[in-house]
Amino acid sequence: MKRNRKGHDCRNSTNDRHPVRTVLLGRSHLLNKIGSTEADVPQQIFLGTLAQSIVIITASVIGGRLSDWTGRRKIFVFTASIVYGLAMFVLAIASNFNGFLVGMAISGIGFGMYIAVDLALVADVLPNKDNAAKDLGVLNIAGALPFTVAPAIAPAILAIGGGSYGVLYGFAGVCAILGAVAILPVKRVR
Repeated sequence: MKRNRKGHDCRNSTNDRHPVRTVLLGRSHLLNKIGSTEADVPQQIFLGTLAQSIVIITASVIGGRLSDWTGRRKIFVFTASIVYGLAMFVLAIASNFNGFLVGMAISGIGFGMYIAVDLALVADVLPNKDNAAKDLGVLNIAGALPFTVAPAIAPAILAIGGGSYGVLYGFAGVCAILGAVAILPVKRVR
């Protein structure tokens, strides 16, 4: 019996979503690892989010256009996941607020490119264009799953790591890199 390559590629294209999105940003990291004061944390989270947002917008526009121009999807999703994973490692070792900002900006590059290209890749590998709405609904569930799993497993990772958010970010970095590897079996797109 011949395997359904279309369905196989669609399933594989959703496997990268789980590890990439399994990450938490906690104020405890700023307070404990970086040594911020309680009063500084709201402004620092705002500045980190602002830096990340600006880079996400820029990376998504550039990454999406480059992907469309080259006709390639996989390499962009793979690279975005690797960059995001590396950003998590930068956050894990950041010892001051500037290092935190650099990690947030790098994560914006990875996540911006990822969100611009991943959905296009999934659309390219849908098993049946006539059932696209149903398949994209399943994809939406797959995309939401990590947001329910991450809060459930984060306390265990923090407990194993002695309360270290660096360990949590390191775990997230490993998950993102596993997400990059998970996209490699997809065959129907370049």
